[in-house]
Amino acid sequence: MTSVSRRVVGVPTQPGIAVGRRPGAHSGRRRRAPGTRARLVGAVLAPVLLVAALAGCSASTAPDGTAAAPASSRPDTSQLPAVTNGTDLRAAPRIAAGHGSAPTDLLTRDLVTGTGTTADATSTVTIQYTGVLWRNGQEFDSTWAAPGAAGSGQAATFPLAGTITGFGRGIDGMKVGGRREILIPPALGYGPAGGQPPTILADDTLVFVVDLLDVDAATAGPGMSSDNGASGGTGAGQP
Repeated sequence: MTSVSRRVVGVPTQPGIAVGRRPGAHSGRRRRAPGTRARLVGAVLAPVLLVAALAGCSASTAPDGTAAAPASSRPDTSQLPAVTNGTDLRAAPRIAAGHGSAPTDLLTRDLVTGTGTTADATSTVTIQYTGVLWRNGQEFDSTWAAPGAAGSGQAATFPLAGTITGFGRGIDGMKVGGRREILIPPALGYGPAGGQPPTILADDTLVFVVDLLDVDAATAGPGMSSDNGASGGTGAGQP
């Protein structure tokens, strides 16, 4: 088993820098278009900020006077790789390689929807997870036991604030008891610096399947308690 701290936390992350939109003028005679769009370091848009910018630019009517179709804010998750054992929380998930061009946005899909405490992007969590490369499905890290080994490995506990940007954002909103597939593009992973050559390269897209076992009460989402979920103890490291 490879320590996650060496894989994901060991490489400096680049925090996203959001540039806010300028408010429009309210003179009644003219309206300013939205200002600069939100972006990440390296001029890569964060998906959540991109959705906000698009929403601000939508119009109620098309140029010909007909009603314009509303912009969809639901991401296309059809490009997420297939997962074997996806809904069996007792078994380690097996993630297939991706097909075609790797998505450039952060994508998530709940394989099992949890019902417990909600985590946010900076919560301290206890999880089981497996991480693979999109391009070939090669596993580079996992808290699960190696294939054929007895037991289910050891869950890991750590603050999401210390992980690569896409990992915390991918878990944001997840509830204890759930299992989620998370696709992280390079801009929200290791960026141009790369991860652990020759395994994780600068342009590698990462795919994780995460089981959320517990959320620390002090770091749970707003208004959420941490009475639900199994406590997993500390583990080998963190993404």
